[in-house]
Amino acid sequence: MEIVIIGGGITGLSTALALNKVGIPSTVYEQAENLNEIGAGVWLQPNAIQVLQWLGIYRDILKEGCLLNKMEITYPNLKPIKRIKNQVVADRYGNQTIAIHRWKLQQLLYNKCDHLGIVKLGMPYTKHETNNGKIEIHFKHTTIQADLLMGADGIKSNVRKSMGLPSDFHTSGQICCRGIANIELPTYLRNEGKEVWGNKVRFGFSQLSSDSVYFFAVVNKEIAPKDITKKSLSTLFKDFDLIVKDIIEASGDMHVAELMDLKRLSTWHDSNTCLIGDAAHATTPNMGQGACQGIEDAYYISNILKNTNTSLAAFKAFENQRRKKVDYVVNNSWTFGKMAHSTLGQLALRGIMKLTPEKVMSKQMNKLYTVEGL
Repeated sequence: MEIVIIGGGITGLSTALALNKVGIPSTVYEQAENLNEIGAGVWLQPNAIQVLQWLGIYRDILKEGCLLNKMEITYPNLKPIKRIKNQVVADRYGNQTIAIHRWKLQQLLYNKCDHLGIVKLGMPYTKHETNNGKIEIHFKHTTIQADLLMGADGIKSNVRKSMGLPSDFHTSGQICCRGIANIELPTYLRNEGKEVWGNKVRFGFSQLSSDSVYFFAVVNKEIAPKDITKKSLSTLFKDFDLIVKDIIEASGDMHVAELMDLKRLSTWHDSNTCLIGDAAHATTPNMGQGACQGIEDAYYISNILKNTNTSLAAFKAFENQRRKKVDYVVNNSWTFGKMAHSTLGQLALRGIMKLTPEKVMSKQMNKLYTVEGL
């Protein structure tokens, strides 16, 4: 059985490594000629960490990233809305969140795939069709055949379009700016992830390496400047702790886009094609679970294919297993993001956080972090 994966991002590369681990051959086809550096970070939460341990690349990721002992939502002065008693935030197995440069994570995954000879760059996918039981996959300059196709080509997936599935996006009315700052945080912040709430604005950050910090700024569209620069961003967050201004001033190029998710699809698959990651269930980043859910997909789809007789049965089983959790993430991430940017909504969220016992919060998080079989 030959499987083609379209998209050489985190989900596609993780899936190829997962399939290889269970003995199923696959090849990743990525449109880019080179994997260009992306000026953003990612917080790998314990559910993703469990899968990356299973794939055997946890040590490499820990070496390149920054282990976070605490994740807090705070007021503009960095005072936490709810002070957590536990000094180290982890799942039941002791796994903690790791902050890592997104490009470094992608490069680690790519290098593993390249070593195995299961990734090809410079292959822009255009469409696919089924003939005589085989999938014909058309790229810009060539056509190949495969038994199964997986679309891991992101929220604006061309594989999804070729399957005849809708691409309806749910826009948030919030502008997000992501970047990397060449700065070292004060010692007391060096192993903590912060999300700072203001009026219609949020700012998040954490150390990535000894001399770099990942940050994101989210602003309601109606108050966002037409041209987002260091100066305009600093003005928006002028009432925040001075470390926020320092991070902005030390930043390089910034990626700016409106936050959106993908409206729920009626299905992710047909008899020989399946969508995974953002192509199937793109979410807003408010729960920090976008990449994590794509990595989870890699684990589940590989093991289900290994233990299921037909591809159609496997894809059905995969979708049945994953739907409840990804729906929870997408819907709650959307609600959380909208509430955090309204006066009454933020007030309600602060009240809920303050009143919810730490044991209950821990139980809720461990449910999110559970990966069945690991």
